[in-house]
Amino acid sequence: MSSDKIVIFGITGSIGTSCEKIVHAFRDRFEITGCSAGSNIAELNRILERHPDIKAVAVKDHADIDKVRKIKGDVTAGHDAMISLLDLKPDRIVMALPGKEGWKITVEAVKRGIPVCLANKESLVIAGFFMGSGITSDRSRIIPVDSEHAALMQILARTPLDHIKKIYITASGGALRDMSIEEMLEADAMKALQHPVWNMGRKVTVDSATMLNKGLELIEAFWLFNIDPEKLGVLVHPEVDVHAAVIMKDGSAISQVAPSSMIIPIAAALSYPEMLPVTDKFPEMEFCYTGKKMNFTDPDLQKYPLLKKAFELLLAKDLSGMVAYAISDEVAVDRFLKGEIKIKGIHDIVLRSVEKFSGMAAPSTAVDIEKFIKDIEIFAETCC
Repeated sequence: MSSDKIVIFGITGSIGTSCEKIVHAFRDRFEITGCSAGSNIAELNRILERHPDIKAVAVKDHADIDKVRKIKGDVTAGHDAMISLLDLKPDRIVMALPGKEGWKITVEAVKRGIPVCLANKESLVIAGFFMGSGITSDRSRIIPVDSEHAALMQILARTPLDHIKKIYITASGGALRDMSIEEMLEADAMKALQHPVWNMGRKVTVDSATMLNKGLELIEAFWLFNIDPEKLGVLVHPEVDVHAAVIMKDGSAISQVAPSSMIIPIAAALSYPEMLPVTDKFPEMEFCYTGKKMNFTDPDLQKYPLLKKAFELLLAKDLSGMVAYAISDEVAVDRFLKGEIKIKGIHDIVLRSVEKFSGMAAPSTAVDIEKFIKDIEIFAETCC
């Protein structure tokens, strides 16, 4: 059996490096044929040393091209270079770029018939309506990588939606979960980046602290599984053993339980619809029930107004509001990480941006989406 050819967008990030570990462990099943990377050239070169047959690499800045380890193929730079990685005609791609960077490549891959293993929530929040639920809920086109959605994929593959009363994704609560509302509003980046469980990029770690990431994941679940928004919910689960759960209409419940590692959901996406023998290569991934305590609470929507706003956008099916929610957060988090604002500033920027752009007609072309994104960014930069 020939190996699947994989292109990884964002190979030096937390998702990308975990993906590389799986490919390296299952070299008989997968081959990295191309990849993109940001500024961590040292990590990129380490990966290239382990995968000498990579045919093409795209980096963010032209100044980094000469720093990249020599490969058999080409090293290029810029957004067009990343798009050109699709010309390698991989069997599937892994979309692990942060924020708005990923949506155009995701849409282009789908257009070309290349399955997307999707770790970029914003792709669906920004362009889910553009692709349509017939595409976003088609597992031959888009396969979720987020642990919550990978868990739902396992559960819903065996459970008819009409048997389900409620669908929950879980949240750790992030770095600020034990603070009062007043303390959280004044928290700075140093505090927000100290996630108690996950080792993630800076942007998603801040989003975890505000629980906006859970709002993005709710919207993502809506597009991925074509779920009635009224059925969607969130449970705060500090132990992060349970990644998703459903309440059946007969009163019973089903949950997916796994170690708090991205190895399992990434492996599930790479091999879908098959299941890899992950614990043969990573024995620490076998879940152990003994000695476990699991706690669940409802999120405090007064403390986390951005999560509350996501519920409102979903119930209203406010497509333009969803785009404003994702894009204004990128601007706000960037300002937060620069020390310009505190957590309260993120709340203010996102809520005011959503109010400004909510209820508008959704853009109908990729060019219109880009213009809409730019309008939101300009507003978010100056509104607070």
